[in-house]
Amino acid sequence: MGRIVLAAAVGAAAMLAGFVWRGDDAAERGASGCAARVVSLSPHATETLFALGAGASVVAVDDYSNEPPAARELPRVGSYIDPDLEGIVAAGPDLVVLAGTQGALAERLAGLDLRALVVPDTRLEDVFGTIAALGDAVCRPGRAEALAARLRGEIAAAAAGNGRPVRAVLVVDRPAGELRQFFVAGPDNFLGDLLVAAGARNAFGDAPSAFVQVSLEPIVAAEPDLVVELMPGASAAAAAERAAVWRRVAPGLPAVRRGMVAVLTEPWLPVPGPSVGRGAARLAALVAAARAAAEADR
Repeated sequence: MGRIVLAAAVGAAAMLAGFVWRGDDAAERGASGCAARVVSLSPHATETLFALGAGASVVAVDDYSNEPPAARELPRVGSYIDPDLEGIVAAGPDLVVLAGTQGALAERLAGLDLRALVVPDTRLEDVFGTIAALGDAVCRPGRAEALAARLRGEIAAAAAGNGRPVRAVLVVDRPAGELRQFFVAGPDNFLGDLLVAAGARNAFGDAPSAFVQVSLEPIVAAEPDLVVELMPGASAAAAAERAAVWRRVAPGLPAVRRGMVAVLTEPWLPVPGPSVGRGAARLAALVAAARAAAEADR
C-alpha cells in the first residue's frame, strides 16, 4: 500500500450545492430518493455501505477499496488522485460518494451532472458522521443507528481497564531499512484519535500538525513504552524485518528493550470505517501489554 495520505479534509465549492451535499446536511438533499446505484471512491465509504447492508447497491469502487472481500469483485474506477471519469459515468450511478479530500473531483462530477456526497474521513468521530450520512443516502437510518451504537460500544470496551499511562508513538510511514525519517501521528487525526481511544498517551499529541515528520532523536527523547508501525498489506517477513531494524539501531529505547515494537499489517486498520472497533481492540491489547512490560521493568 502506498503512503498514507497526510492531508486535512477540504471542502467542495458552495456553487455545487445542486449536485453535492455533505455528510452533515444529507437530510436536505430533497426528493432525490434512495440511492440505488452507488459509486464509492473512498475505502471508508465502501466498507460503510457494505456494513449498512447496501453492498448490492454499490456498482463500482476506487482502486483501494478492498474491504469487505465482496468489494474486490466490483469494477474499479481509479483512485482519488486519478479517477476514471469515463468508468464512473459508464457505471450509471445515481450517487458518487467521495472523501473529504476530494472536493476538486466533486466539481468535475457536477459538470457531468452526477450527484456526489462528500463524507468526512479525518477524525475518529467522522466514522459516525459517515455512517449517518450514508445510512440516510441509501435509506437505512435504522441500520446506521445500530451500527454506530455497536462501534461506540466496541471502542468503549477496548478502552476499559486503563491504568498507568502508556506513552506511544504511531509511525504511519518511514523508508524501509532505516530509522532516520518518520511520519508519525500527531493530534487531530483518525489514527491519533484511535490511539488515545485505545488507552495510550500519544507521544506526539502536542505536535503542531496532524502528521509530523521527525527524525529518530525526538522519538528517543519521548522514551515511548510502545511503538506501533503501520505497514498495511505487508507480509509477515517484511513486518519482522521492519521490527528488527529497531532492535539493531535503537536497542536502548524502552519500547524496544521491552519487546514492545509492533508492526501492524492489517489493511483495514488505517481506514476510518466500520473496522474501527476491532482497530481499537487491537491497539488496546498492545497498550495493555506495554503497560504490563513497563510495570515489570520498574
